Amino acid sequence: MTMAGPLLLRRAALAVLVLFSLLSVLLAEEGDSSASSNAGTGSASAHPVYLVHLRAAAVASYRGGVEGLPATVAAQADPDTTGAGGASSGSGASSLSQPGHSRQSSFGSGGSHGPSRVRLPRVDMHSAAVKSYMGYLEFLQARVMEDAAVDPSSVLHSYKVVSSGFAAALSPSQLQQLQQHPAVVAVHRSSTIHMLSTRPSTSVDWLDSVDSGNLAGSANQTRHRRGLKGLQGRRGLLHVQRQQQAQQQALQQQQQQEGAQVQGDGMVVGVVDSGIWPEHPSFSDKLISPPLSAPPSSWKGRCEPTKDFPSSACNRKLIGARVFYQGFQEEVGTKDWDLKGDWLSPRDSTGTGTWLAGFRVQSPLLLLHSGPAAGSANVPTAPVFGSSIGRLSGVAPRAHLAVYKTFWKSKALGWNVCSTLDIAAAVEAATADGVHVLLVALIWDPSATYFESLHYLNAHLAGVTVVFMAGDYGPPSRNSREYQNVGNYNPFGLTVGASSTSQRYFTTVTLGNGTVLQGRGMGGGTIKPKLPVVAGAAAPGNVAAAPYCEPGSLNKGVKGKVVVCIGGWVLVVDMVQEVLAKKSAGIILLADNLVGNDALIPYDARLPVVLLLGSERSTLQEYIGGTASPKVTIAQRATSGAGEAPAMFFTSSTGPVTDPSLTPEPAAPTNDILKPDLIAPGVCLFGAAPGTVAKAKMKSAAVAMASGTGVAASITAGIAALVMQSNPAWTPAEVMSAMQTTADTVSNKGGPIKDAYGADATPWAMGQGHVSAAKMVDPGLVYPANSEDFYNFLAGQDATEAAQVKPADLTLAPIPAYNLNRASISVSRLQGSVIVKRRVTNVGGVKATYTAAVVAPSGVDVTVQPSTFDIEPAATVSFTVTLTPTAVSEEFVFGSLTWEDGTGHSVRSVIAVQPLALPA
Repeated sequence: MTMAGPLLLRRAALAVLVLFSLLSVLLAEEGDSSASSNAGTGSASAHPVYLVHLRAAAVASYRGGVEGLPATVAAQADPDTTGAGGASSGSGASSLSQPGHSRQSSFGSGGSHGPSRVRLPRVDMHSAAVKSYMGYLEFLQARVMEDAAVDPSSVLHSYKVVSSGFAAALSPSQLQQLQQHPAVVAVHRSSTIHMLSTRPSTSVDWLDSVDSGNLAGSANQTRHRRGLKGLQGRRGLLHVQRQQQAQQQALQQQQQQEGAQVQGDGMVVGVVDSGIWPEHPSFSDKLISPPLSAPPSSWKGRCEPTKDFPSSACNRKLIGARVFYQGFQEEVGTKDWDLKGDWLSPRDSTGTGTWLAGFRVQSPLLLLHSGPAAGSANVPTAPVFGSSIGRLSGVAPRAHLAVYKTFWKSKALGWNVCSTLDIAAAVEAATADGVHVLLVALIWDPSATYFESLHYLNAHLAGVTVVFMAGDYGPPSRNSREYQNVGNYNPFGLTVGASSTSQRYFTTVTLGNGTVLQGRGMGGGTIKPKLPVVAGAAAPGNVAAAPYCEPGSLNKGVKGKVVVCIGGWVLVVDMVQEVLAKKSAGIILLADNLVGNDALIPYDARLPVVLLLGSERSTLQEYIGGTASPKVTIAQRATSGAGEAPAMFFTSSTGPVTDPSLTPEPAAPTNDILKPDLIAPGVCLFGAAPGTVAKAKMKSAAVAMASGTGVAASITAGIAALVMQSNPAWTPAEVMSAMQTTADTVSNKGGPIKDAYGADATPWAMGQGHVSAAKMVDPGLVYPANSEDFYNFLAGQDATEAAQVKPADLTLAPIPAYNLNRASISVSRLQGSVIVKRRVTNVGGVKATYTAAVVAPSGVDVTVQPSTFDIEPAATVSFTVTLTPTAVSEEFVFGSLTWEDGTGHSVRSVIAVQPLALPA
């Protein structure tokens, strides 16, 4: 069969995006030919390019069945339920055990850990079983190619770990033969994808309760940056992890030095994006004490050296750097491939990959100060507009980093273009290499089906926690539903929205009449007192576009003046470029009174950029309109951490899916899967920025500021690495559950988290709530999900297609989407009563009694059965939630179910219901 339509991936303009993908599992040996060895020798293919999916299971989902080839799937069975006193049992799935491994949380709420089921939650890529089965898949692919007369040398990528198949340009006759081949289950047309992005602009630590142990020379970074709770301080995750060291000695024998395993040590975080600037201090292994450990024994990845990316660029921090261009080259041809200003190597030219990699794992500077989740710590930074911003640190500064470059420049489409085939190859490679967390900052086409995301499911089943961005097409006004549809709606990973922090950058605008307006902003250069100010609308090169300062819209009359632009539709980066091109002196941006988004500006520019909101906006407009020669003086003031936080960022995409044209049946996005899953800080955060070839050796870190759900997803990926480090026996589903059920729903002021326009944010905007790192490692209960759960969910969407892609030995039992065992509960288009089924596993380490606390959605009765249960350590209990409407509503109504044990564990699940009809 042919599955329609390639997956469309978009990068939002205000977001920093990351993506992870797949590659051939027959990895070349260390020291293979460089990335450029086969590039630049061809043109666009004469035939379309396709991804051919074979019926044989990928390594991540192979459960046996081929004679002489044992199963390769990771042990995913649910724990037995014999310890659940008086409560209904779990799914009945058999329990698997592996000698020498204990299935338990790394710490409990007191007392000793009880007996536990043992398992290995990851595919062992070093095992003889995996190597044998991969050889079988290679043989099978060769037979299929031979049958369809496909030249093996024309194959662009071979997939064996998270997908089973190959990519190649196919003639019509080859396509027809493959579609009819008994070993082929589907054929997808590839496409190129244009990723719209803002290059990050300049960075800062934004954590609350910063650990003073990391702050030498960084005092200014400790100021009230409340945004992400629970990483530092006496009750923070990192402090808790230190307290757990005595309990984790068996897991930490390889790292004897105190403190070495409390910040992601041994974890590998993968980033698929535009590459990395390896000389940046954020990716140094020299700034961390005690020294970083060697990569884990499970690591199989490598660095691919080129002339501009030598092997010395990698170290114990940056342990993997690879490129994927074959699909892109085949799609666009070398004539359209523009390598000017870019490199056919893992080196980053746009900045997004460097920025996101830094926030997650950069070496310590200030925890969470830099780009992605795995940058180093204690990284000195270059001044921003003459002011020190302190030092940078990744969320998991001791984690290792692997980058997978898939974005290139097209002469026709511009920067950040990639091929779906290369994305698939990068996900494959990351999983085969042995990453623990995979950040995917892409937005899938809402018209795509769940079956077009199976490589993420298999990465999940292989033991990789996948993190997605929600997308940056949020509602443009309070009641608007435009651009509402959240991206990455599939349930195989965490989907993350963006929220603000309490950090504010204050800049004053003094009018010629002496009135002082309080603005938000940060900009480069200096401004002379009392410069002329003009509205963009008054200097039009394009009458319709000039009020918004769109590119090419202003005339030369703005030279030397401060220009007033109306915000909302044009990217700040584009406004800045337009004003710079016209040699103006600065920008004053007017916007709605967006709660939590007054931190949106500072923007790293070569001139001041100031945001005015509400009454200040009106005052400026009245002054300009009523003054013959209006003038302003702009002056930067101190920063503050007094703002209310978190609040939703206005670009953060929301649910539910509202446009019927975006939900083709079958297997379309369903509102019975609540997305996003949670939110994390994603507004005006500083991170690592690339340098230039001439200045590759950096003494201090170039920094850039960025906002968006890609930023939030990057931070969440770093936190996921810390949670996985604390709980090495947890599966990705359990990690996801722990992060969701412990999320916060109140701001630092004690009230509900607000949306971008001041109303209470709903779960369709913030999911389960805002990440709370300290509570994640000890959630009490988790919602497990195994391969049976996911394939039964797929069968409920399309039984025919699920039967074609499922493991051969799995008997499907289709379930509705709302019965997939997830932390949240969402039931759309409810007509009458419905019974929702769930099960939970005790990871608290001791026997516990849990009682249900229900906040019923308005107009819906909620009955939980059983409403209380006793549960042994590592045991699983099943329960049901009956939802019965008592009033009808076209809109969703919300409530919650929280399981409480009286000792500090509160396991909260959102309930979202759309009650369309009462029971008959």
